[in-house]
Amino acid sequence: MAIAQQNSVEDLTKEGFFLIDESPHEKVDNAITSVLDDSFHGLAKSEQMGQSVWTQSSVLFAREFKNLVRDKASIGARMGITIFLNILFGVIFYDVGRLPNTEAKNVQSHFGALLMVLLSAMFGSAQPALMLIPAERPIFLREYSTAHYSVFPYFLSRLLMEAFVTFLQILAGTICCFFLIGFQANFFHLFSIIYTLAMGSTAIAVLLGCSMSNPDMAMEFLPILFVPQMLFAGFFVAIDLIPEWLRWIQYICSLTFGVRLALTAEFGDCAKGDNPDEARFCKSVIEDTNADLDATWWYWLVLVSIFVLFRLIAIITLKSKASF
Repeated sequence: MAIAQQNSVEDLTKEGFFLIDESPHEKVDNAITSVLDDSFHGLAKSEQMGQSVWTQSSVLFAREFKNLVRDKASIGARMGITIFLNILFGVIFYDVGRLPNTEAKNVQSHFGALLMVLLSAMFGSAQPALMLIPAERPIFLREYSTAHYSVFPYFLSRLLMEAFVTFLQILAGTICCFFLIGFQANFFHLFSIIYTLAMGSTAIAVLLGCSMSNPDMAMEFLPILFVPQMLFAGFFVAIDLIPEWLRWIQYICSLTFGVRLALTAEFGDCAKGDNPDEARFCKSVIEDTNADLDATWWYWLVLVSIFVLFRLIAIITLKSKASF
């Protein structure tokens, strides 16, 4: 289509663009190459011509960025909903983070505000990631089957775009709620935790999306994505009360370790403070979720490992599905 749009019918006919007889394949390729420059022809047949992963990824990312700019309604709705919800959280939980943690209701409200922000980040980032790959599946299969690019550059371009959009989404949401609620953690520290949680959740969502053949089927599997995350996070039921043979699931749930990191960041200073009443309540809310102030490095490691592991499995799944 790009070749046909950029040249006249006379030039295309003269150069053999419409030639469909039994001529050797090289003759047709040479005719088309003379119409278009070699670099574009190489991109159109990247596998055969040996284009680098970087070249394929850069072209695909440029296309993804153009689609993002053109689809103003979707990105506007995503950002608008994120901003609205986080302002709503800020208004409802206004100043609860600045209340003294000497009463159970204050600590409970403080914890509730933090939890709502984390859940909103997980839902808001994972659901679009889950739906996107099944929606683009027909285009991907057509272009992959004609050797326009390999799986890895496509997956890498999608990852970079998701990381960019998620960064903007989480940044906007954190700015809207952080100062209204009055969180005690450092802004950039808390933002890093929420963003890492969101990217870990998108990794699980992308794996699920790569396994689905259409968006309707992906929608049916949404509960599998979100319900286990909440059940093993430690705020509905203590991990110690879950049967031992099921506890391993917590290690593949990004929300579990996102909650622990956020709690240690938000209530860590309070738990180590000089006020015995505040320290007691803050330690209680940390310990109730099986969090440990001295194990934050481990929580970061698990959260990043979840992201890497599920992304790797997702690209393997996508390649196997595309090979059928």
